[in-house]
Amino acid sequence: MTEDSARRVEEEILSLLRTKGLSIKGLDPARKEKMRACLDHLHNEKGLSLNDIAKLIGNKTSGYTSWLCRQLGVRARPFEEARLRGIREKRRKYERKPFDGTDEDRAYLLGLKHGDLTASRPWNGAIRVSTSTTHPKMVRLFRSLFEPYGHVYQFPRYKKDTQTYEWNVQVILDESFSFLLANFEEVKGWIQESEARILSYLSGFLDAEGSILVTRSTRGKIVIFVDYFNEYRPILEWIEREATKFGLGVSLRLNKPIGRGTTGFHLNHNREYWQLSIFSTHNIYGFLRRLTPRHQEKQARRELALWAEGKVEYREVEAEVVSLRRRIKEEVAAFVKLAEETYLKNHPRPTVESDESS
Repeated sequence: MTEDSARRVEEEILSLLRTKGLSIKGLDPARKEKMRACLDHLHNEKGLSLNDIAKLIGNKTSGYTSWLCRQLGVRARPFEEARLRGIREKRRKYERKPFDGTDEDRAYLLGLKHGDLTASRPWNGAIRVSTSTTHPKMVRLFRSLFEPYGHVYQFPRYKKDTQTYEWNVQVILDESFSFLLANFEEVKGWIQESEARILSYLSGFLDAEGSILVTRSTRGKIVIFVDYFNEYRPILEWIEREATKFGLGVSLRLNKPIGRGTTGFHLNHNREYWQLSIFSTHNIYGFLRRLTPRHQEKQARRELALWAEGKVEYREVEAEVVSLRRRIKEEVAAFVKLAEETYLKNHPRPTVESDESS
């Protein structure tokens, strides 16, 4: 087929797809095969995304073109494959700037990465960083950290195992961010070279997989914990040793053993999940002052804990503690709802599989 004839077929099929009330099932086999070949050529040979094809049609969405490809047997490229190919071939041009932060910034990012980020090298000269979350403040943190260096993509996703919605954020960065590919053991020695790096790493890890808790003792007194969570126990054991050097009390324990289901989701864990709690009657406030969280929720929890200094009875701070918890819960619920609404604009509503064991 010549280029001109291919172009005519393409326009013929696009014109057909613009037909109001078009029924794919009603097409004759020859016309259906021509439509399938055209879509396969546009998507898998020319590299157009499903959204790009929808724009060519003019009155459709990527959800429709995704459904259409499934009906006709056209292999739709995974979102990530299509997006990365587009960036690599420079069809979408976003400038990537080199990392220009301090050693403390680097240590903070390593703590954040080891707690909650995924980093990889999709091709030479580029570093991909991503995370999925239900917390709006985590998305805001991700953007504040990486938007100065590259374009941040954000899209909703549906988790089939838990039947819930969340947000995924990701960015393609300059090769200078390759330090994020290092595991904890590879950078532990460098982090330990200065106390400033240690505290920055602990702050990043706190933003990723930690919390500051103001709660009540059995006698109604104020108790403050800095908690860290992770599947990789050696990181928590290292934090345990560092916290001890700061004169703090520590308690490392198993939070979720293998096989125990997550509350509300009935999922079985393939790995143990550990919790390290840091506490102290005298030194916890000094430790909190030296931490530098950048996650706005963790900052709010830290400010609340520091505000409690000098107070003894939990009833003196209970109203503020309850208010903060409620505000965080409401923000997360609204963010999850927005993820669901945004996802369903371009995707069919997921079907809930029946439980065959019931």
